[in-house]
Amino acid sequence: MAWTRRFWLKLQSLFRRNRNAQQLNDEIQFHLDQQIAENISAGMNREEARHAAMRVFGNATLTKEQARDTWGWNQLEQIAQDFRYGLRSLRKGPGFSAVAILSLALGIMATTAMYSVIYGVVLNPFPYRDVDSLMSVKVWSPDSSRFRLGYTVDQFLEIAERNTIFQGTIASTVSDVVWASGGEPKRLRGNVCTMNTFDVMGVPPLIGRTPAKADSAPGAPAVAVLGYKFWMQQFGGDPSVLGRSMRLNDTVRTVIGVMPPRFMWRGADVYVPIVFHRGEFLEGVHYVHLLGRLKPGVTEAQAETDLRPIIADLKQRDPAAFPEKWRVGLLSFKETFPSGLREVLWILFGAVGMLLLIACANVSNLLLSRAATRQREIALRASLGATRGRLIRQLLTESVLLSTFGGVLGAALAFGALRVILAMVPPDSIPDEAKVAIDRPVLLFTLGISFVTALLFGLAPALHASRAQLITALKESARGPGAGFRRISASGGLVVVEVAMSLVLVVGAVLMMRTVMAIENQSLGIRTDRLLTIRVPLSPQRYPDGPHRTTFFRELLPRVENLPGVASAALSTGMHPFFAGMEAPVEIPGGPQMDTRPVLLREVSRDYMRVFGIALMEGRLFSDADMAAASQWAIVNQSFVHRYFPSSAPLGRMVRIPRLRDELHLADDAFQIVGIVNDVMNRGLTREIAPELYLPYTISGDADFLVVLTNTDPAALSKTVAAQVYALDPDQPVTDVRTLSSRLNDWEYSGPRFSVVLLAVFAALGLTLAVVGVYGVVSNAVAQRTHEIGVRKALGADSGDVLRLVFRFGARFILPGIAIGLAASIAAARVLRSQLWHVSPHDPVALVSVVVLLLSVGFLACWVPARRAMRVDPIVALRYE
Repeated sequence: MAWTRRFWLKLQSLFRRNRNAQQLNDEIQFHLDQQIAENISAGMNREEARHAAMRVFGNATLTKEQARDTWGWNQLEQIAQDFRYGLRSLRKGPGFSAVAILSLALGIMATTAMYSVIYGVVLNPFPYRDVDSLMSVKVWSPDSSRFRLGYTVDQFLEIAERNTIFQGTIASTVSDVVWASGGEPKRLRGNVCTMNTFDVMGVPPLIGRTPAKADSAPGAPAVAVLGYKFWMQQFGGDPSVLGRSMRLNDTVRTVIGVMPPRFMWRGADVYVPIVFHRGEFLEGVHYVHLLGRLKPGVTEAQAETDLRPIIADLKQRDPAAFPEKWRVGLLSFKETFPSGLREVLWILFGAVGMLLLIACANVSNLLLSRAATRQREIALRASLGATRGRLIRQLLTESVLLSTFGGVLGAALAFGALRVILAMVPPDSIPDEAKVAIDRPVLLFTLGISFVTALLFGLAPALHASRAQLITALKESARGPGAGFRRISASGGLVVVEVAMSLVLVVGAVLMMRTVMAIENQSLGIRTDRLLTIRVPLSPQRYPDGPHRTTFFRELLPRVENLPGVASAALSTGMHPFFAGMEAPVEIPGGPQMDTRPVLLREVSRDYMRVFGIALMEGRLFSDADMAAASQWAIVNQSFVHRYFPSSAPLGRMVRIPRLRDELHLADDAFQIVGIVNDVMNRGLTREIAPELYLPYTISGDADFLVVLTNTDPAALSKTVAAQVYALDPDQPVTDVRTLSSRLNDWEYSGPRFSVVLLAVFAALGLTLAVVGVYGVVSNAVAQRTHEIGVRKALGADSGDVLRLVFRFGARFILPGIAIGLAASIAAARVLRSQLWHVSPHDPVALVSVVVLLLSVGFLACWVPARRAMRVDPIVALRYE
């Protein structure tokens, strides 16, 4: 690089100038000394001889620039000497250097790996131009924490045309797109979007182009843009894909471009640009997400003022679409599409920060212990003229070398650690656009962390070692290792900090472990074994309405139920019982005033309760006649009864669902309750069970999840069940073919496990470093008190007395550390509160178990030095001094 060459040439020039200046100084000094000697021989005294010689050589002094260059050269030489001496010093103590470097490397490894995840997932997850100006339009009720970001096509067009705050407004969806390629049909993750999407997002294509104005003209050929991952998987990155025709949702589209790897807007495989029109539902799209690029200088108050009359008009046309009391505002892109791990990642980053501090305290401890053995060396250097600043610089140079080696090793280890972390990340918990890697910003962070750690662990030992009194240090070093015992107090303080911080980490890990155990051991209320789940997303082009969809599934269910190894099969809307489905408020005729809180709605087939093992409490289940007639019967769960019928019988009562009347155009939105079933988890595993209504799937035909109860391994039947779908419609794809237990593991258990595994690893590393610190201080103290122990044994002390002496000394650091750590952990547990479930942040079982663990490992670290002390020979110990 050019700047590197210029720097090297400048450095060479500086070296030459400094070398010439040094030679000139030597020449002047030689002739000056000769002239002084001649003047003294001529009878002058020394002072007169010196003044006379200076008059002769007065014009031969160095220029200011030369003097400055000479000073700079001397400084560079001193720094180089510090580094050379530091390297020699570290080589002389390979054991010390290895332990210190490894301690730092572990802390820097964990910090670097976690920062790379934080940077890629939270700080810089999106590649879009000026992402902070991309805003969603949010409508919410002041009485609720829920808000709305999706709008009908007509509502989107109204907002897009009338607003004055956005430079560009786009609509997008997450849609099922069926690709008929001549073989087995494939379901693609599609994004049906407006033509200006790519211009507003501000990312150019990797190859080809994005939609132009001509593509929006009436009669223009339909186009498509491919996502990078799909392009690589299906076409091997072949550029000749441009211009290729693809049959997507029964429409032939021409591929015009491929987006870059990180352009994963809505995680799409393929982007389907269309022109939206009022009253039309192209590509089966009814609802879209609205996103706009805010004009510079527009405030939130101005945005609300601009959007309020538009939303007011939309509410007037469709009162049920918006809450009675409402507000409108903006939601940033990062808040609209956040990572599900954002809070957990910050907690883990705080944990690795504590781990790094423990590592720094451990290395400081090692340096303080090492300084006790270098008293004589430091004293001799001071006696030869080294200033305190010079000594501090030398000691800090050694710290910088340690942190540099630790940083390099830590960064190298972080590559492997990051792979392990990413392998444990729960599915769909980070943005599709996120790039998590150890790249330049992360390496710069590592460099900064290495420098900071050098100051953290090196400054205190350097100040401590350099302020020793010269005469005292020489006397103490002459008297032997026992003289520097008072230095242990500084090391002991660091050990207390290490024990306290390691206790905080271990408490956090134990609390998360108890949370995971509570989640995994709870009763779900349903069967989870021997269940195969398959999604069958019917194409809106071939199955445009409820009757067509219902006919397909009426033929599919008997085919699947008659397969060998199948016990029963059922259909439902929404994924599974423990994943929330459609929500809507309901009305109870003749009941209390309308409760605006939503309930869950799930459309199911006849055998749904049997397949999942949901117990009937009262009334009856659905029958074949109910399904055939699309009868408006309803089955409710116990939570529904507790909310709406706390003191009356629910069977036979009517429930009105206005949302279904509006969306399905039902003449009557009232459903009669015919059965009550047991509560099952329906909003995840850590939220309370919501009131739920089960309706016949033939009401709308929107059920798309097939659940099969098998008599054998459910995964073995996946191809056989899928073949029944292809037998009915060769162009109908099936997706998400998985067992229910694996889906439960990925969606519900993997998140807490991710947190607990990483916290446990960090806590184990911190505890290990703390134990090493305790062992180091106690072992050093035993070595320095060998004479005292010998005297005690000579006076009659037995091994038990010596053991108690060592343990009492270790307790001076372990017990205060535990006390401080308990107080800190109680305060820190509040940060974990949102991650805990059925476990108190001040759980006594967790706190007591951690205290017992710390006491055990702490005194275990004292046991080895104690055994060494018990074996001390009094005669040898007395001779030792």
